[in-house]
Amino acid sequence: MTIQSLDISPVGRVEGDLDVRVDIENGRVVNAWTHAELFRGFEVILRGKDPQAGLIVTPRICGICGGSHLTCASWALDTAWETEVPRNAILARNLGQIVETIQSIPRYFYGLFAIDLTNKKYRHSRFYDEAVRRFAAFTGKSYELGITISAKPVEIYALLGGQWPHSSYMEINWGIAYIVGISKDRSDDSLVFP
Repeated sequence: MTIQSLDISPVGRVEGDLDVRVDIENGRVVNAWTHAELFRGFEVILRGKDPQAGLIVTPRICGICGGSHLTCASWALDTAWETEVPRNAILARNLGQIVETIQSIPRYFYGLFAIDLTNKKYRHSRFYDEAVRRFAAFTGKSYELGITISAKPVEIYALLGGQWPHSSYMEINWGIAYIVGISKDRSDDSLVFP
């Protein structure tokens, strides 16, 4: 049977352009490739800098998922320097990651993806009017609710990180790891702040 190739370029609604190629045989995907075309150069910006600069620069890569970049930069430094991260600091980092993920889901769905369902190309669909009612940018009922509820987890993140977006609270010596670490002597493993 002949393999049919499907090329999608660019795939929208991702950070930077993404190209996807899929090989289809007998109606089934038999192979797939992705290729990110956009090089943002943060690795180049950080070359020759103090390794801790990654804690300041990487959270600024994205206004939605800066905490993910901060988490990765922190763990990379912890691994490289063989840092013993206090349990409470790990809990605080994980809590920051969790709440940022929770805010990201409705923002992505309502703020980026669902808006596309209101494109006039879909006006012949029996679901189009309902999609517009719910998902139209700035005026859709579900759009407004989704964007509004996505702000709540950010409030938690800002309490831990001092701000959102672009927090750098996972710094090695004076960030949340240090603040929470000084409570390590307490007998329970709960997240306790001094």
